[in-house]
Amino acid sequence: MKKIFILTLLLILCTGCIKINKVDNKDLIVDEVINNKTNPNTMALGYKYYLPLGISKIYDKDYNQKFKYEDNYIYLYVDAVSYFYKNSLNFNEENGFNSYYYRKITNGNKVGFIKITKEEDNLYFIKIVYNYAKIESYVKENDITKVLTNSMIILDSINYNENLIKKILEDTYSLGAEKEYKIDKPEDTTSRFAEYLSEYVQNEETNISDLPEY
Repeated sequence: MKKIFILTLLLILCTGCIKINKVDNKDLIVDEVINNKTNPNTMALGYKYYLPLGISKIYDKDYNQKFKYEDNYIYLYVDAVSYFYKNSLNFNEENGFNSYYYRKITNGNKVGFIKITKEEDNLYFIKIVYNYAKIESYVKENDITKVLTNSMIILDSINYNENLIKKILEDTYSLGAEKEYKIDKPEDTTSRFAEYLSEYVQNEETNISDLPEY
């Protein structure tokens, strides 16, 4: 039954034939995503992840990606360093005060939280910290469920390559320059994460058949 639900949900997301708001139980959607493994199809620096159909990657540099889904932009930051050292999440855990939706997530060694708040101009700010990564997006109310679902699929599917991360860290330390990655809340709804978008990088997606096993 669970697999039927998640496959139906993904079909709805991909085809757009049915309004996603008909499946608006956010807790149920999150449970279905984290309980059903999705194999990665996209490579990044020290990790790989699953990029759902209908989402285009328009920026990719190191641990930061920018995606576009319909009229929405989704920003991903991956904290591979904290994952390697098994540190606590390098993000302040927020409570659910004054939230449209809030939930803590625990799935084995993957932990985090989801927080959705209503902002100005009738937009909603989605913030998900999970699996040593973070996604942020501003969306309209009708797009909350779709963006939440796709974001959770991306985050839950992240698979880290510890050997490669170790090599990157060793190379960085040998150069005597430790690079710190930070994410701040976007200042507006049209130009978010400007500090990471000073350069435009368009990378072609790696074919899934070419992805190495981690």
